[in-house]
This record gives sequence, structure tokens and C-alpha cells, in this order.
Amino acid sequence: MNDPIRRPGDVPPPVAPPPEPPPRKGSSPLIWILLLVALVALGWYFLSQRDVPQTEPLPPPPTIGDGTTPPAEREPTQAPAPRAARPAAPAAPADRPARVVDQPRPAYPAAALRNREEGSVTLLVQVDATGKPTDISVEKRSRSRDLDRAAVDAARNWTFEPAIRNGKPEASSVRVPVDFTLEDQAGSTARN
Repeated sequence: MNDPIRRPGDVPPPVAPPPEPPPRKGSSPLIWILLLVALVALGWYFLSQRDVPQTEPLPPPPTIGDGTTPPAEREPTQAPAPRAARPAAPAAPADRPARVVDQPRPAYPAAALRNREEGSVTLLVQVDATGKPTDISVEKRSRSRDLDRAAVDAARNWTFEPAIRNGKPEASSVRVPVDFTLEDQAGSTARN
């Protein structure tokens, strides 16, 4: 409707596509390799220089009034005393976990004996830096509450070596299995 009337001879001029930018020249991989080699060489140089002990130049020998150096016989020079080697530090004891030193066998509970109960209990014992048990918990229960209690009661009287870390005793925890078998109990009562 509002279109201008086109006449058959009127042809719009062709639109030229925008000029393409010149192709970018990419960085040559050779340049990157050379740069990397230079950085590695520079790093190696600085590290090797840091390890070289720095020495101070010696002062010139003293001169006598006429400009000559004194003979060695007149003035013996003392070589600096060699530095005493530091005594080797005693080797720190290796780190090790806490461990049981004395573990008397727990008393077999009478009720468990009557009921012929057997089982294994695993205790988690917190040991302080002096080797004393501070907290005892049952990590794996037996099928008998009496056996579990007997194991915990016995562990209160056990002796431990504390864990060692960096040469010093420290608090830690240790897992201790306790087995209750009627066979072992029968052997211990036969000996008594």
C-alpha cells in the first residue's frame, strides 16, 4: 500500500558482502617451545646458584713499610679452626600406635558360664598420653551382655603404651579383641 512503485528499469544496486578480515597469523609452536626451554633453564640456574655456598674474598696479605709482603717464617698464620660438626641429633623414635602391655584375662561371668555363652567382643579403648585407659566402649558386641560388661570391666585394669607421634607420647585409641570361649575357661579352672 505504501510501497513505492517500482519501475521495471529500477534495479537496486547489489550489496557487497563485508570484507573478510585478513587471516590471523597464529603463534608458532616453536616459539612456545623455546620460551618453555628458556624458563626451565632460568629456573635451573637460580636453583643451582642458591646451593653454592657464598665465600668472601680473602683480604690482601699485610705489607711491610717498603711494600713487600712479610716472609711466612716471621709471622705464622693460623688457619681458621674447623667448625665442630654438630652432633647428630638422636634419631626420634618411630611413630607408633598405642598398644596393650598387660592384658589380664577377664573373669568369665557366672551367668554366662551357666548359660554356656561364648562370644567375641571388640573394645575401642581411648588411651591417654600416660598409657591409662580413659574411655572404653564396645565396638563389636558379643551375643551376651554379660560378656560385653566383663570385657569392659577387665579393660579398666589393663596397661597400655601410649601412641608416639613426632617422638612424643599422645592420646589415641586402640581396638582390642576379647574372646570368651568355654574351652579356655575349662582349662583355666582345671589349672586352679
